[in-house]
Amino acid sequence: SIQSQVSFGAVGNTLATMVAHAMDVDIAAVNTISLVAHPGYGLRAGGAADDADMEAILSAIGTLDLWDRIGMVATGYMAKESQVLLTQHAINQGKNKRKPPIPILVDPAFGDHGRHYNDTAIAYAIDRHLLPLADIITPNRFEASFLSGIDIFNAATAATAGREILAKYPDMQVVIITGIIKHEHCLDMLIRRDDISEHSAPTLTHNKNGFAGGGDLFASLLSGNLIKGHGVDQAFAETARQASQILSDLDKRQEKNITRQAIASGLA
Repeated sequence: SIQSQVSFGAVGNTLATMVAHAMDVDIAAVNTISLVAHPGYGLRAGGAADDADMEAILSAIGTLDLWDRIGMVATGYMAKESQVLLTQHAINQGKNKRKPPIPILVDPAFGDHGRHYNDTAIAYAIDRHLLPLADIITPNRFEASFLSGIDIFNAATAATAGREILAKYPDMQVVIITGIIKHEHCLDMLIRRDDISEHSAPTLTHNKNGFAGGGDLFASLLSGNLIKGHGVDQAFAETARQASQILSDLDKRQEKNITRQAIASGLA
């Protein structure tokens, strides 16, 4: 799991580790950035991983012959454009050492609510270098619009955007777009070239803009369900149900962050 890490709150690898433990799945976390808390706290303290250190960690997986112990690779927030290239190189290394190749899940994690989290060069780099390697991607509505060039405002435009992305990347099997608002419900859509599945849940009452780490929660649950042997359709259905249950319970309690306890309860 290659993404961010925080000391307080729950996003990135901090959240992915909570989910993995709750699902009884092993996780090997490589952090792209370490911060005291996610940006919702209003203070940034910490910084991006050093390129040389990150490269050494990723390269050592091959040196130590550990690729055979890895069931899939999941990527999330990248703090620098250079990290995208380091991740691309590591994934290619893993694909070359494994037959069949390791499944790759890419959560673009470069923006939401109409804005980029960081330099747009990172989003373009993810598009150029990571998406061609991905079997599954899990963009939110904003990210899918950026990647497809299509404004998403309902389920039909989301389906068109998903298929536009699939047309760009012949090796990609599935696009899952999250956070599509339909009346008083929020849709998650699994899009293939020849079929579509949807999961609908009521929009949150108190946290209208969703929780920090909501996309990370979905990607982590999906990774766990796939690792546990579920097919993509079953994994999607389980993930969408679990994520909506966890976030709904947190919203009812007016919590500000995703918590370990809520994850455990939602998976019980």
